[in-house]
Amino acid sequence: MTATPTEAPKNAAASADELPELRQILNVSEAAMDHAMGFAYQLYVAGRHAQAVQVCQALIACDRRYWWPHSLLAASLRRLERYDEALQAVKRGLEHEPLQPKLLLMRGELQIIIARRNTAARAGAREEAAARSIAGAPMLRLAAGT
Repeated sequence: MTATPTEAPKNAAASADELPELRQILNVSEAAMDHAMGFAYQLYVAGRHAQAVQVCQALIACDRRYWWPHSLLAASLRRLERYDEALQAVKRGLEHEPLQPKLLLMRGELQIIIARRNTAARAGAREEAAARSIAGAPMLRLAAGT
């Protein structure tokens, strides 16, 4: 039986989830993964967020299904004020752990931060447009007879 074009992507996605994690392919032990997670957390606590991002990305490459590196990646990106990327990291974690409370909480917080930022940007754009229109308008003459 051949797959129709609409079935092919669904079948391809299903087979991608069945692929072994890089951690299994490279035979990376649980102890090594735990050590790397601890190191990533130490980087985060020390304020070395860019380095924590790199370690978290490597952890996710090794095992994309575990929620914790997605969480720390999002927290590090948030500290770097990269809110949209942080939200994407949370969403990727929720794909594998849809009911994980920490990820759900982070998603809500990031959505609020992004909404506030977007609202402030729109308000700033309106104020800037108003200032330009005032600056370009002819001055009112209040003197009598003009």
